[in-house]
Amino acid sequence: MDGKQYGQYKLLAGRRFDFGGFTLAFDKVQSDAFAPPSRIRVLVDQDMAQFPHTCISSKVRSVASGHFLSQQVHRALFRLQTDRAAHGRAGGWQSAKGGALAIDFPGQEVLERTSVLLSAAGVEARLTAGLPAAGRTILGDRAQRMLLDVLPQVVEQAMRFASIDGQAMRSVIQSAEDQEYLRAQLAPSNLVAFIGDGAVLPRSSGVSNLPLAAEAAVLFKSPASMRVSFELPNRGRVTGMGIPRGVTLVCGGGFNGKSTLLQAIERGVYNHVPGDGRELVVADATATKIKAEEGRSVCNTDIRAFIDNLPFGKDTRSFSTPDASGSTSMAASIQEAIEVNASALLFDEDTCATNFLIRDRRMQQLVPQDREPITPLVSRVRELWDEKGVSSILVIGGCGDYLDVADAVVAMHRYEPSDITARAKAIAREMPAAIVKPAAAYGPVPARTVVVPRELAGDKLPKAQTRWALSLFPSRSLGSLPAPAPGPQAAGPHESADEPEHHPELDLSALDQLVSISQTRSIARIIHAAAQDPRCMTMSELLEEAGARPLDELCANGGVAGDLARPRGIEVALAINRLRCLDIRTEAATAA
Repeated sequence: MDGKQYGQYKLLAGRRFDFGGFTLAFDKVQSDAFAPPSRIRVLVDQDMAQFPHTCISSKVRSVASGHFLSQQVHRALFRLQTDRAAHGRAGGWQSAKGGALAIDFPGQEVLERTSVLLSAAGVEARLTAGLPAAGRTILGDRAQRMLLDVLPQVVEQAMRFASIDGQAMRSVIQSAEDQEYLRAQLAPSNLVAFIGDGAVLPRSSGVSNLPLAAEAAVLFKSPASMRVSFELPNRGRVTGMGIPRGVTLVCGGGFNGKSTLLQAIERGVYNHVPGDGRELVVADATATKIKAEEGRSVCNTDIRAFIDNLPFGKDTRSFSTPDASGSTSMAASIQEAIEVNASALLFDEDTCATNFLIRDRRMQQLVPQDREPITPLVSRVRELWDEKGVSSILVIGGCGDYLDVADAVVAMHRYEPSDITARAKAIAREMPAAIVKPAAAYGPVPARTVVVPRELAGDKLPKAQTRWALSLFPSRSLGSLPAPAPGPQAAGPHESADEPEHHPELDLSALDQLVSISQTRSIARIIHAAAQDPRCMTMSELLEEAGARPLDELCANGGVAGDLARPRGIEVALAINRLRCLDIRTEAATAA
């Protein structure tokens, strides 16, 4: 092919080549050097790979093994390709481009991924390959180095058990297994989260998920009154701070580690790699972060527990708006999380709407209760636990009214926690807050029927631009869709006139517990599949079905992809709820 037109590369599509030690398969071949890279798979039979069966004897072990091997392949590619390949557009059209192999690189969280699959048959790595060219002329020598020199070395260094650090692989597997076991012990121990003694909670910077260097960090140490211990299958006995179910406040001065603690807890829904510093920080698997999100779309959500008696008789039994306020967005997010069985809600005062958190004594005097449609969280948070069984962890620095409703209060000072529950309760008795009791009970959170418009099942999949943003490619303008069934006197959920007509964006920036763009890609495919499904399902049914499908089944037409990771069902639900073209039906909307 050397020197021929780029289109000759298409002859490789669908072909498999046996190299003796491994098989190379071309699944998709790019159209030119500037197009997204080609997708290839490398398959090594178990006779050659020789990975112990214990690496895949359980789901958690298989996931951890895939994570470790993805790291090994990535590192081998980095070592072997440094200064070898030509990248990007530098030098203009006629300069050499391509010639690089890459793999979807995992982060600190151990997620189910499609980048490397380990099974009884062997190991399969899914890579991208930038097939090299100058302009539209194939560079055969670069392609030969990439496929016949670099690739066999990657197989030898990273895809055979004899070549890798077996103890390091066992360490990742055992650590993930311990975390999974520890998380399973939370509910029986009446806990919602656990932070192990010696944990390193701070990250190296605000834009990095890597741990702060141990010598610069304050290692976590539990207060004696909150210390609990567990016997883990591999690590043995560990101790740390157990956060009880119910209502827990995290207080303290600014810059003392309150938000850092909450951020570690919110990531504790995932397993972490050894050395991350948070591998002994676990939270209930369905704990969900709630924050204010001005401008988000809300569709047919019952928010009466928090917002009712709106001006002009606007009903909030089935509330819709294309432009929610901070308080309205928080009310909707809480109800949406409870609808899909969130066990705990996480709040940081810094990212919440103040008027949703509290309404103090003076403001109650200034604005009578019958003129205020918002029931603040402080009036409902105990009800969430006592009636719904939903715990709350709140980072609070300035809302003292919450002392009256807390079960436990933790103070952070210089990143060191202390149990100040007794002192907080004494202050609450001495200076009781004027918390208004809601006129009505919280009420049920209704299950809703979800209809994703078929227009989103066009020929082009939604695309994850970043971890927090999806571009949608509907078959026609979403603004021209028939109006969904809104709640009484509620605004419709269509996109606003100033948004892009053909490629609207789905903003997921409020979903702090999305940790990988690979999860966002999977969410995009789940949305696409839901748009193709003619059935009407509740959100819980949709999530159950999506969660039961292998990640490869999210690929259209039986294809394979190496850049997907399993999202939590709650993030899938929160993403779908933010679609501006969504049609959600409730009993209230149907009756109306």
